[in-house]
Amino acid sequence: MNQTMDRMARMQESDYTHFMRVAFGHTTPLSPDYDVCKELEFTDPTLNDSQKEAIRFALASRDIALIHGPPGTGKTHTLIELIVQLVQRNQRVLVCGPSNISVDNIVERLVPKKIPVVRIGHPARLLPAVLDHSLEVLTQTSEAAGIVRDVRREMDQKQASIRKTRTGRERRAIYDDLKELRREYRERETKCVADLVRESSVVLATLHGAGGHQLRGQKFDVVVIDEASQALEPQCWIPLLTASKVILAGDHLQLPPTVKSTREQTKSRTAEAGVELLPDVSLETTLFDRLLATHGPGIKRMLTTQYRMHETIMQFPSQELYESKLMAAEAVRARRLVDLPYEVQATDDTIAPLVFWDTQGGDFPETAEDAGVGKSEKLLGESKSNSMEALVVGQHVEALVAAGMQPSDIAVITPYNGQLAVLSQMLREKYPELELGSVDGFQGREKEAVVVSLVRSNEGHEVGFLAEKRRLNGEYFIDDWRGRRISADGWH
Repeated sequence: MNQTMDRMARMQESDYTHFMRVAFGHTTPLSPDYDVCKELEFTDPTLNDSQKEAIRFALASRDIALIHGPPGTGKTHTLIELIVQLVQRNQRVLVCGPSNISVDNIVERLVPKKIPVVRIGHPARLLPAVLDHSLEVLTQTSEAAGIVRDVRREMDQKQASIRKTRTGRERRAIYDDLKELRREYRERETKCVADLVRESSVVLATLHGAGGHQLRGQKFDVVVIDEASQALEPQCWIPLLTASKVILAGDHLQLPPTVKSTREQTKSRTAEAGVELLPDVSLETTLFDRLLATHGPGIKRMLTTQYRMHETIMQFPSQELYESKLMAAEAVRARRLVDLPYEVQATDDTIAPLVFWDTQGGDFPETAEDAGVGKSEKLLGESKSNSMEALVVGQHVEALVAAGMQPSDIAVITPYNGQLAVLSQMLREKYPELELGSVDGFQGREKEAVVVSLVRSNEGHEVGFLAEKRRLNGEYFIDDWRGRRISADGWH
């Protein structure tokens, strides 16, 4: 990433690609050319209208397209069809994401489409299901790899023969042969890697992985970045420096990438280095955000049908964040916990899709974890907890399990690590299959029922970072279509 930033800093404006000029606001995006998708035939019959429109727009775009995929709207499903359509048009595609899991998810879904793919990345960091498509494995199993192995075998034999030599002349001759074999081995291995990458229709890597030597000098017609709203902009530029057409997919109304250094800390360090910090610039502003702000909604298409949750749960985020554009798919619109494929009793906890419990007041005081705690607890920093609210959460989990729900179908989440520690101590031993986690760590996950502990309860009615709409959205969308349970205080 640093190398990419240094390279960009040395660039003159005359060196910019058309996409770079669009990204920096020096010019406007070109008008989409819908003639290229006049004869468009979708390979996936399950696509809805908003997904089809997003694909048409991305194909027609000549430089930049944003696909806005709120949770549960099938963003990755849409990207798979888009990649298939690009390959059918003989376009070479580089697909990137901010994390290994985001990239591997796409590999898993592309493989059944019988499209030649190569996954760049260390095998230890990849999902087992995609290893056969990793560059590391392919370089050992392809036809060209056989020649490389033969050279390696000859090198090993030469190395072993050194022990049998009797004169210095014989040893020098073997060393000369080894030197030549090593050179041939490096050349053949490099060519094998380059050929595999070049012959692949779709290459996939993390954003950082896209800067590796394996992709040096490779040209792609389209660069697709999934989860772009969770990636730092400097990361995105690693695969984008030579890109002519870019498709970003994500949801800028959910949590941004995690930035640990505050603006004050950054200002202090840059001042010491004699560098001026630009005003109103933050790493939390993603490339997705900035392009949308620079060029407006005309470069974006939004997926509007969600398949994750009951219509009642969907209404609030739809109205507050998504301009009331979200619709619940027929299959999930009215389904509840009692509709699970196994027997669940009809109780107050399993019939209502959305429940709020008021824990604001003197009986439910929040506690700052740095006040009167032991050394081990201080590791949580200034996180907050609410032990009385944790008891309410425990009662709801117990009621759901008593009604017949499997603990593995329930999640308990909270925005505070302090509360997570309290809940884990209370629930993990009793319900080992219950999933407990933070809101940030759970974003994008699904469970049949979710209990959210919001913790905050104080005389000043302060909610801290929970006032951030994108964090609230992350909490709201971490659930499945059947039900959700909330223990809350600041929602009233």
